[in-house]
Amino acid sequence: MEYNLVSTGLLSSSAVILNEQSYFFHEEVKGTIIMKNQTLWLKKWWLISIFLIISGISILYQFVKPGVENQEHTIHNKEIEALPRHETTSIEHLEEARKALADDFRLNADPMKTSWGRVYDARVHLEAIIQNVSSEYGEAERLMKEVERREIEMERIYEIHTQKHLKKQRDELIEKLDKYFLGKGMDVSIRLEGKEKDILVLGSILWSRPLIYRTVNGTGFLESLKRLGFKKVTYDATHGYSWTFQLEENYEE
Repeated sequence: MEYNLVSTGLLSSSAVILNEQSYFFHEEVKGTIIMKNQTLWLKKWWLISIFLIISGISILYQFVKPGVENQEHTIHNKEIEALPRHETTSIEHLEEARKALADDFRLNADPMKTSWGRVYDARVHLEAIIQNVSSEYGEAERLMKEVERREIEMERIYEIHTQKHLKKQRDELIEKLDKYFLGKGMDVSIRLEGKEKDILVLGSILWSRPLIYRTVNGTGFLESLKRLGFKKVTYDATHGYSWTFQLEENYEE
C-alpha cells in the first residue's frame, strides 16, 4: 500500500513536471513563431517602403524630365538662332535658276515626251531677283521669259492630252448610255456631233416635257456630261420637237 502511494506520488510529480515542461515548450514555440512573424512583417514593410520610395522617385522624374528636355531644346534653338545666317545673293539665285532650267531638259518630237526641266524652281529664284532689283535684273528678266514660254507650252500640251482623253471617254459613253436606256425600257438612238464629238444627241419618240424635266432637274446627268467635255446636249423627240441644253457658256458651233 505504501509502495502504491509512493508510485502514485511519483507519477503525479512526473505529470506536473511534464505539464510544466510542455507549457514552457509551447510558450517557447509560440514566442518563436511570434518573433518569426514579426520579423517577416518587418521584412514585408521594409520591401513595401523601398517600392514606394522607388515609385515616388519614378513619378517625380516623369514630371521633371519634360521640363529639362524643353529647357535643353530651347537652349539648342537659341544656339542655332545665334549662328550667322547665309542670305542667298542675286548671283546665286541666277545661277540656281540656270541650273533649274537646264536640269533634265530634253526636247522630243512627241511633245508628251518632252522634259521641261525644273520650271517652278527657276521661277522662284528669278522672282527673288526681280523683287530685289539688282545688277542681275536684266538677265533675270530674260530667263523669266523663257520660264513663261515653257509654262505656256506645258499648259498647251496638257490641254491637248486632256481633250484627247476626254474625247475617248465620250466615244465610250455611247455604248454605256445605250445599255442604260435599254435597262429602263427605252429605245434611244445616240450619236455624237461636232469636230471634237462634244455634242450629244439623244433621239427617242418617248421624250416629253415631264420626262426631260425629271432627267435634267432630278439627276446629275447634265453635270456629268459637262465634266466629260460636252458642250451641248439635244433631246430629239423625232416628231418635230426637240429640247437643247447648252453646257458651256458662249459656245459656238
